[in-house]
Amino acid sequence: MSLDSQEIPALVTTRTTTVMLPVLINVSFAHCTPFPALSTETHALALAYWAPLGLRGTGCIETFLREWDANAALLKQISHDAATFDAIVEDGMPLSSFRMHAPVAPRQVYCTIGNYRRQLLEAALDAGDGPDGPGASARRAVLLDSIEPRRSDGAPYICLKGAVCVSGPNDRLSISRDLTTLDWEVEIGVVIGRSVAHVSAEDALHCIAGYCVVNDITLRERVFRQDVPAVGTDWLQSKSRPGWLPAGPWMVPAWNVADASQLRLWLRLNGSAMQDGVANDMIFSIGEQIAYLSSVTRLEPGDLICTGTPAGLGSHYGRYLRPGDLVEAGVEGLGSQRVLCVDE
Repeated sequence: MSLDSQEIPALVTTRTTTVMLPVLINVSFAHCTPFPALSTETHALALAYWAPLGLRGTGCIETFLREWDANAALLKQISHDAATFDAIVEDGMPLSSFRMHAPVAPRQVYCTIGNYRRQLLEAALDAGDGPDGPGASARRAVLLDSIEPRRSDGAPYICLKGAVCVSGPNDRLSISRDLTTLDWEVEIGVVIGRSVAHVSAEDALHCIAGYCVVNDITLRERVFRQDVPAVGTDWLQSKSRPGWLPAGPWMVPAWNVADASQLRLWLRLNGSAMQDGVANDMIFSIGEQIAYLSSVTRLEPGDLICTGTPAGLGSHYGRYLRPGDLVEAGVEGLGSQRVLCVDE
């Protein structure tokens, strides 16, 4: 049964980045402490190179992002300077010389659940007697009828995920043999650039430092606790183990993303396409998610928001991650990551 519907907006493929400006990465070499750098497609140069100009916290990605409000204007000026590209190539080192780490080091990680229309519709059709069963049409109608009322009267469903989950874009993902329903979720990660409280959806976009690729690894069998079924979801057991949020390879500053709602997300498992969607399929926009979060908590510089995932989860295919799998996940303009699953 097709997911296309007049109630579901058409997916678009408009590119949102028009020029390749340097991106922010977090790297190390020869077992040194990771440090932030600016990178072209081939080379990287430590941010410390520009510290004499006034950049703060150039020795640590966490400190640099927490000082984003003070650093942003100067970093933008540096990024747009034609001499910067030459400096990265001439004074930097090839990217292949470095180990890539996550380009973020958040104190808080927030994950928006059930935020893509097609993903919710896919789950509704998979339920019960399946997408071709006699009950599928009724489930489809109920789901489609619920989306706009939820948009107008509801709020995003957002959970916390531990900061210890964050790992690098090429790190290995250890999977013990008892984890049989470990699933993938490619998402756009939003990095907060300033302290935010009670901001409107319209103003929220001005609070974003940048965007990155994230994969919100989730253990499906632990989302609902069998021993306390009335309690509801358990995001600690199902989402928050170390390494369950590969991030990167880099952070693209917000000024180089014209419209994040046009970004295309994709994920491949062992070379086969599993997810392919566009952010305009979100029920709650990135601005609306930030506004909602800021109404109940205070967002701080460096905090990370995982904004939801498109259709094509392992729970749809009945195929979950296992040792030996290669997961490639990317977002148009934000790069891609390669994570090898290994036996714990």
